[in-house]
Amino acid sequence: MKMSVRMAVLTVSMLGLAACASSGGTTSYSAGSQSHPQTRMSNNEAYMARIEAYDRRRGIDLTWVNPPREIVAKDE
Repeated sequence: MKMSVRMAVLTVSMLGLAACASSGGTTSYSAGSQSHPQTRMSNNEAYMARIEAYDRRRGIDLTWVNPPREIVAKDE
């Protein structure tokens, strides 16, 4: 009896997970319906220059591992 109850619970939970995975929600999405501005990522040079000047005055040697980024308009 215990085995059949476990199997029933397992089956119901698997069906529930399968139903959640298949409810995509992208059926109403249209790729051409929205116009996004053309942008790109670029280093935030002004911010980097301010920080480097600040650190240079204090005698700190700075190496950017992950430089700060900003979104700018794409030049075409």
